Amino acid sequence: MVIMKLFILGATGGIGRHLIQIALERGHQVTAYVRAPQKIASAPERLRVVPGDVFNADQMMRAMSEHDMVLSAFGPLTIRTSTLRRQFGQTLVMAMRRSGVRRTQVVSAAFLFRNVGISGRILKATLFRQMIPDMAGMEAAVCQSDLDWTIVRPPRLTNGPARHAYRVADDMLPDEGFLISRADVAHFMISEAEHPAHLKQIVGLAN
Repeated sequence: MVIMKLFILGATGGIGRHLIQIALERGHQVTAYVRAPQKIASAPERLRVVPGDVFNADQMMRAMSEHDMVLSAFGPLTIRTSTLRRQFGQTLVMAMRRSGVRRTQVVSAAFLFRNVGISGRILKATLFRQMIPDMAGMEAAVCQSDLDWTIVRPPRLTNGPARHAYRVADDMLPDEGFLISRADVAHFMISEAEHPAHLKQIVGLAN
């Protein structure tokens, strides 16, 4: 296995912490680019913690230079009308182009798929209605022809253990796919980083 230099955004969140853990267990070098570095209690060997702003392209570019890939689990918690996700996507692409890093995986959300079932359609029309334009705008910003991107769309996330038995589908949510653990999302992302099989694809994941 080739050892990679991975640049992780959203590293202090639920998926991000698993990304760091799995990447280090597999021998990769990791840079966690975070707004609040104090949230990472200790930095073991091969982990570098860099403070920074995900909306500052120059700052991000300097930190991500010479990495092989960007893994993003960044996601504002708000479900209200916002442009934060779209702004993040635009900043990420700008930083990648300036730094020369071509590969990225970005966590989005399964409610952007059409096949989300009756309950999913109700949530799209109500709870997530204000989020959808912003999330779609982030994806549109990232899906550029000069980058090797993968958009990861999980359904409802749990804090359960990694099962490593999740299902993967391009351009759709796996049938009756309602849940997946944050640990399994991170496992998929590290595995995809090591053995890319979904370049320029939107991927649905579910247990």
